[in-house]
Amino acid sequence: MSSAAEALSVAHERLQSALTEMRSGSREGGYYPRVPLREPILDEVLVDDEQALVVTRNRYGAEILNTDRLLIADIDLPQIFGGGLLRWLFPRYPAETAAALEEPTVVVKRLRKVAKWAAANPGLGVIAYRTASGLRVFVTGVEEPATSEQGQRILAELGADRIYRQLCRTHGTFRARLTPKPWRLPGMKAPHGRWPYPDGEAELRFQRWLADYEAAASRYAVCRRLATHGRAPSALESQIIRLHEERTRVSVSLPLA
Repeated sequence: MSSAAEALSVAHERLQSALTEMRSGSREGGYYPRVPLREPILDEVLVDDEQALVVTRNRYGAEILNTDRLLIADIDLPQIFGGGLLRWLFPRYPAETAAALEEPTVVVKRLRKVAKWAAANPGLGVIAYRTASGLRVFVTGVEEPATSEQGQRILAELGADRIYRQLCRTHGTFRARLTPKPWRLPGMKAPHGRWPYPDGEAELRFQRWLADYEAAASRYAVCRRLATHGRAPSALESQIIRLHEERTRVSVSLPLA
């Protein structure tokens, strides 16, 4: 921390986050935007010897995509699950359209806002995904998206969470979860302890947890694509999108977690 005022501000954010989780009964544990991210690197993509994408494992065991080359906005919505009735009624629609039609009203309304925003920004590309708790929106064609005023403005206009926006600005990167949250999987909880592990026994305990987690996660996806607007992504953006869709199992018909 650079000052007592900054430390106090962070303390207030943590307290508010904890109170919100207690009231909602959430077990997730949020992130703190000004705390250094202590996560092992699992994979990376280099462009001109610089990291364009890094996959890490967060404190509750999920794989996380980190990149400063592609704008990512997570939009939390009230948790309402959609059924498959409209897809059965309208089988002639393309898969993306049918998926959007079957979503609950709150999701459809937000998708319309995203579509309206995309129409007002024709020079950019927009991809909207459904997640277990809302939407994930990729915006392509933004220069220096994580640190520029334009990037921060886009996050705000799309309705991204305030703390997530601050995390992106502080660390100069966007994040997207690639694997399920463990407590959304039957019989799973977050792992005990955090990396780096204090001893071999703690690491072995985590490896046993990881084997169970990966087996449970194999029956779930993280998101599915609902809509695409605007310009096509660049070659690098396409590479990031492709990795994201492969790891989140976008093309597999599975429940979201």
